[in-house]
Amino acid sequence: MKRASVADLEAALRGWESRAHRDGSGPERIQAAVCLPLRDTADGVAGWCIRRPDWLRHHSREMAFPGGKRDPDDADLEATALRETEEELGIPRSRLRIVGRLAAVPTATSLFTLNPVVAEVLAGDPPAPAPGEVAELVSFRLDDFFEGRLRYQAVDLGRYLSPIFHFPAGAMYGATAHVLLELFTLYGRVADLELPTPELTNSVPWQ
Repeated sequence: MKRASVADLEAALRGWESRAHRDGSGPERIQAAVCLPLRDTADGVAGWCIRRPDWLRHHSREMAFPGGKRDPDDADLEATALRETEEELGIPRSRLRIVGRLAAVPTATSLFTLNPVVAEVLAGDPPAPAPGEVAELVSFRLDDFFEGRLRYQAVDLGRYLSPIFHFPAGAMYGATAHVLLELFTLYGRVADLELPTPELTNSVPWQ
């Protein structure tokens, strides 16, 4: 069976209707960009995420994607995502090809709204994470989610389920997990895979 590729995801994104679970566009919100760096491998599409250092002011120790708020010199939020990926992972912007955008998702514990940019990492040297920004770099296959290798939980908040993904390096939750779930949802459509059912939990990791 042919595996789905980054190019397949790119084609699907052109007709994808992203839907955030709540609005993050208010004037009080700080618009930030995150990059979902993907690459084709012999084992299928793989991505990178990171564990944040303990000492950060916002979202310390959390599993995340490279990103941050827009700088005055950034042309747009896509430029922000590429710059932050270069700074945090050591991957030059010239090796990052934008594939598309996912839904903006507001964080619940701060005023940031995450604007996800999906990018293909072109061939070249491996990442060289910045120690001050990245405590650990984590590689994962998108198929891991569908094959049960990535533990999937969710907290029932009434209006929606808030996903939690358990990596060996730590748990990804909140806005970042919503971003990853949308990527998995898109990938499932492309690869004709059924989304797993989350294990419901009452343990809320962001409290």
